[in-house]
Amino acid sequence: MMNHPDRMFSFQEIESEGDLVEAMFNHKWPLCYSFYHEKLLYLNDGESEEMPEYAVVTIDKTEGRFCVLGHEVGRIRPKSMSAGDAPKYIRDLNTYSFAENSSVELLAEPKWHHHCQLCGLEEE
Repeated sequence: MMNHPDRMFSFQEIESEGDLVEAMFNHKWPLCYSFYHEKLLYLNDGESEEMPEYAVVTIDKTEGRFCVLGHEVGRIRPKSMSAGDAPKYIRDLNTYSFAENSSVELLAEPKWHHHCQLCGLEEE
């Protein structure tokens, strides 16, 4: 289940699996920055920028401007997983297998520039 269900997430679409792995394993991002790839959200649900932990979530339904209802289908912890193992794991996540108690409701904005306590960016 989500570590930070009250966090306002923001995401950027990533086209290729290789770019997704590169982004998660080889860069530091503000805690609110996340990714969208092949119908799944990779939400930065970690405790610190040095220890990212991505909750991988389906988008089953959206409500209002930013509310996403979905299911958590897995987690990626770059510090405890090899970048070489990530592509197969990502492909496996796309089978959308999840437990009944894995439903989530969260706020996710489809752009990185926003304002939150975690990143300190100001709205345009």
